[in-house]
Amino acid sequence: MDTRLANTWRLTVNEKRFIETALSSGIRIDGRNPFEYRKLSIKFGREDGSSEVQLGQTHIMGFVTGQLVQPYRDRPNEGTLSIFTEFSPMADPSFETGRPSESAVELGRIVDRGLRESRAVDTESLCVLAGKLVWAIRIDLHILDNGGNLVDAANIAALASLLTFRRPECSLGGEDDLEVIVHPPEVSDTVD
Repeated sequence: MDTRLANTWRLTVNEKRFIETALSSGIRIDGRNPFEYRKLSIKFGREDGSSEVQLGQTHIMGFVTGQLVQPYRDRPNEGTLSIFTEFSPMADPSFETGRPSESAVELGRIVDRGLRESRAVDTESLCVLAGKLVWAIRIDLHILDNGGNLVDAANIAALASLLTFRRPECSLGGEDDLEVIVHPPEVSDTVD
């Protein structure tokens, strides 16, 4: 874990006592009751595959894109799913610009694991031409404000973005019926 982020978890004796007293009294710093959820707001963007999630004071934007790529050799009939997280320094003073921190990478892994294990994305349905072309789905999560509970907010943003994502329809054509034709969204309903 990032050293600066890890250091924020070291508490003084007074801080620990304050937390224990607050918990036993049934109060939280943000004024919520012990079992009260953070307020959730989900906005879907104008573009397919985009969403904006606010969970309490945490604010995340999600974007899903797809492109045709060659499949991995050991999975010729499956597309791919990748999660990328970006921690804005404006979201939290402990976040830095540049390469993704260990915390950003770990958050991406947690979201990735949740999507894969829940089978939210059927990677076999992303196959266009076995062994030749599959869809590579990329989810970008931009943390704009860190008000706590990043894992839940990031998972919700990823799922909300996936809900609105429409991969283009493809068909095979050409002389040998092995040329992949990608159809724009406005004509995809008529593709057989």
